[in-house]
Amino acid sequence: MEGDVLYDHISAYNSDWSAAINDVVHTIQVRSPARAGSTVDQSAREVFARNWDSEVKIELFTHMKKVSPVQITTTQGRLYIALWKGSLNTLYPDQTSKPSMPILAQQVSKNLEQLTAVASTFAESHPTFAMVRDLSNSVLRDKFQKILTAIRPHMMTDPITLTPTAAKFQDAETIAPTVEVALFPTVGIDLEHLENLVKKAVYLPGKDAKKDMFRLSAHGVLV
Repeated sequence: MEGDVLYDHISAYNSDWSAAINDVVHTIQVRSPARAGSTVDQSAREVFARNWDSEVKIELFTHMKKVSPVQITTTQGRLYIALWKGSLNTLYPDQTSKPSMPILAQQVSKNLEQLTAVASTFAESHPTFAMVRDLSNSVLRDKFQKILTAIRPHMMTDPITLTPTAAKFQDAETIAPTVEVALFPTVGIDLEHLENLVKKAVYLPGKDAKKDMFRLSAHGVLV
């Protein structure tokens, strides 16, 4: 957070700044709060929700010239929406209403049944596992890698990733921009075998477990 510099053009994050400076129109420099440490025993969604209305102070530049002599006091939620949608007016509480939080991966995962027809088309009707991935969520990134490692020997192609719009989710435009759907199309195995591979990748029963607690729906769906 504090000290972060955010640009409106991807070229600014490359090494050739002399070329990028011609592409950049708006720049945001975060002045506060200081970067916090990781939070224990809280889900990514809980942390995201807690921070949504927290105060953040920024400086806004247009063509490298400061827009205002004073810092802009806004919220992390407003900054998130401004960066996502490119709507700088959102930064100003006196100009726009409070923005709603985007739909996060956990909520999208509960609606994966919407994906069945689309996934079947992309996977050409091959047995396929589908899961939600959030590129900003380390737990989901790790789960993706574990499942990919388990299924890869049986895959007909690399994983297919779909944006919420491509996946034809309802209200796709309100789903967080870091969320996507990953499809693992397979060949030569049936759905039961595929489910067992997913289970092996993500399920670790407790030492004293007397009952199998694995639920495929907690991780994705079979198509």
